[in-house]
Amino acid sequence: MSPTRLGMPVPADAPHAALSATRLLGPELLVTSWVEGRATIRFGVLDLRDGSWRVGRGLRGLLRDALLLPASRRALLLGDAGLVEVELESLRVSRTLTAGLGRDHAWLTPVDDDTVAVGSTGRAMETLVSLDRFAVVGRRKRGGMPVPDARERRAGLARVLDRGDGLTVGASEERATAPQRLLLLGDGEETAQPIAELPQGLVDALLVGDGVLASASDLGAARSLTAVPGLRPSPPGPLPLEALAAAASASAEALLRPARGRPAPRTVHRDRRLEPGESIEGIVAERVTLEDWRVARAERKPERPRLSGIRVRDLEVRASMLDGMVLEDVTIDGLQLDDSGFLFGCEFRRVTLIGRVRGLILNPVLQDPDETVAARYAGWHRERLDDPDWMLDLTRATGDVTIRGYPARFIRRNPELQAVVTAAAVSDGSWREVDPGRSALRVSLLELAHSGWEDVTLVANPHGRRAEDDLRYLDALRAAGIAEPD
Repeated sequence: MSPTRLGMPVPADAPHAALSATRLLGPELLVTSWVEGRATIRFGVLDLRDGSWRVGRGLRGLLRDALLLPASRRALLLGDAGLVEVELESLRVSRTLTAGLGRDHAWLTPVDDDTVAVGSTGRAMETLVSLDRFAVVGRRKRGGMPVPDARERRAGLARVLDRGDGLTVGASEERATAPQRLLLLGDGEETAQPIAELPQGLVDALLVGDGVLASASDLGAARSLTAVPGLRPSPPGPLPLEALAAAASASAEALLRPARGRPAPRTVHRDRRLEPGESIEGIVAERVTLEDWRVARAERKPERPRLSGIRVRDLEVRASMLDGMVLEDVTIDGLQLDDSGFLFGCEFRRVTLIGRVRGLILNPVLQDPDETVAARYAGWHRERLDDPDWMLDLTRATGDVTIRGYPARFIRRNPELQAVVTAAAVSDGSWREVDPGRSALRVSLLELAHSGWEDVTLVANPHGRRAEDDLRYLDALRAAGIAEPD
């Protein structure tokens, strides 16, 4: 009765905190979902007879419920943003419904041969959908949600997840101080038996084969289901859970194995805090993702966390705050950032950006609620300005880069895409007469006019929708004598 892991075809770089339901489609199939890349939804169908995984696309939001349609090889999959009909042989989405359903869907209930009800959390009414028309046809009062009965509550079940063959599967209460437990309660028993612990939380548990399959709250992090075999006699059809887990894990591994000619999977480094005095040095890597990284504040300048002697090709930074760190002798070829792209209070020494950059905003002012910390970092920045060593090389970089407060004399530039405007050049306000078109670079001049900066480096983004306006604006500023001639 020892739990084992059943592998899923979820990539190592799948985003975390994506909560999905896991449902049975009759006695032969199981379906669940996850997120890949930045926001691509995938659903996986596991054949319980042989342990093979198949992966489909087209689900509208993460899975909330599923329903096998009678007398056909089709299923309804309810995502949090819509309802889809799927052909189970091909996993092709044949019909999609979003109009009239709203959002925050939670369950599917069959009403009759042609109608299903879609329920949503926090709403008093369910939405009725015609399967023939695949359209909303009405509303009805919401039915009651299944809750533990008095015996189940006394036995310790906070939620009931499945019932069958005299067994009830449920979950313990969620507590911040302990993992959530998967519980099993037999007929006539007064105390539920803990059969597994899920540190990441428990969403669903299903009676499958000779035991229970449970899914964690965060399948992107777990990348597996928890199988607890040997709890009941194995019915005909599905593999025993121990064999199913081994076969499914092998199938998932085969699906994730990179095909010839395709790039290798990304290496993901998560949940890292760089402490004072910590340094990461001498790394050469490619296809790297940093997720949930933080940088501690230092009390002494030599203790600032730093990256040194690093060369990375294709770096992605997600959900991180890298403010205040030191980057020294770093080369990045291809950089993509989400909101993590706001790098405040960093010190740069010989940092080279190559290739396309997405979402990078640099500002030397560290924003910290402790004014003494902010003042300390501001002093270190002023000391850095007395050192002539160059900071950034953008000669081979293109993309979305905004630079605030770092003087142009420390930046190696590509004059075709980048121009320098000094504080003196905007002091008389003549720059306001130059038409920027749709270019947003004018905002940097407005900031320059109201700051104590020496100058600003304007970076045109040749990949953006306003590329022509950016380049035209730089040419116009040079022609007007506002931008420095290169």
